[in-house]
Amino acid sequence: LFILYQLRDHKKRSILVGGKNGCKSETNTNSCLAAMDAAAETLQKIELENAQARSVAGTLTSNPKGLDHKVESLTITFHGREIVVDTKLELNRGRRYGLIGLNGSGKSTIMHAIVNRELPIPDGVDMYLVSREMPASNTTALQAVVDVDVERKKLEHLAEVLAGNDDDESQERLMDVYDRLDEMDAALAEKRAAEILHGLGFTKTMQMKKCKDFSGGWRMRIALARALFLKPSLLLLDEPTNHLDLEACVWLEGELSQYKRTLLIVSHSQDFMNGVCTNIIHLFQKKLVYYTGNYDQFVKTRLELVESQMKRYNWEQAQLQHMKDYVARFGHGSAKLARQAQSKEKTMAKMVAGGLTEKAMAETVSFFYIIWRAEILAVVSHFVLSFRHTHETLPS
Repeated sequence: LFILYQLRDHKKRSILVGGKNGCKSETNTNSCLAAMDAAAETLQKIELENAQARSVAGTLTSNPKGLDHKVESLTITFHGREIVVDTKLELNRGRRYGLIGLNGSGKSTIMHAIVNRELPIPDGVDMYLVSREMPASNTTALQAVVDVDVERKKLEHLAEVLAGNDDDESQERLMDVYDRLDEMDAALAEKRAAEILHGLGFTKTMQMKKCKDFSGGWRMRIALARALFLKPSLLLLDEPTNHLDLEACVWLEGELSQYKRTLLIVSHSQDFMNGVCTNIIHLFQKKLVYYTGNYDQFVKTRLELVESQMKRYNWEQAQLQHMKDYVARFGHGSAKLARQAQSKEKTMAKMVAGGLTEKAMAETVSFFYIIWRAEILAVVSHFVLSFRHTHETLPS
């Protein structure tokens, strides 16, 4: 299968690179790698253009040395289009957030704005966004995951800075950095990297293959493995299950459900979000709305809120209509009735000035479901997989 890297900007540009099995033929290796290098360079240019097209404003209101991060009065525009306006971004330590919203609403734009530090997130917070595959190179899959010298140096520098601070927040972060540096120790790193790659479907033989010999889908798995190995303070994953089979999806769900730091995920897999997320962030009407629980709990809570909203809306509309009818009927009647009509007009004006409840609107989000069942005949287990792509209407 070809590798399609699609950019979700206003021009809807895409780049097509690679072949069916990576660069396996020696005669085609140079040309294949050259094409991939050119494509990677083009992608970098487009990402730079997209970054320049984003405008971000917001104020950090959380402790700069803390493990929780809150940005208020957040506004993000992309090519002049408003993504969020005067809202709040809150990412707390130990929580795993699922970011949901309509297709094209700007979820990926928000994630790129975060990882590019266009938001006022403290420099000491290390972040990692998995959005593209590992470059095609002569490095083996295993070595690509273990080779984290740049990240190790960043952590060592961060440890030096934190060690000079006496506050509790800095000391707590320092202990976390030390734990991560221990995990990057050469004696443990290769074993841990091999375990992650195995979970994502790499056999021992595949782990020793060069990155250039893998297709884009498998190199995306390598990039994902590297992110899991690094365990950043803030891990951002944009559609992490896109290139995974069922077994790898199940393994990744289990791995991420144990993530101790902060996780932000965009995914169209409802089951995956149910298994991983502790909180949901709903991008709705240019605001970020927060819910406790996984996707199913979000839907339940949202339905209850919408039902309450509609009851309030219907009551207000009925009251307004009743008062309008009264004014129309008795506004020019006797003095007593006219005074009552004027009183009702004032009541209506107060209701409107105080803000009326909006009518709830439905919004449709696409989800991909994997439905499976196991049929056991004698001692043979036969697994039947069926897939369906559906559009689910969310309460708004």
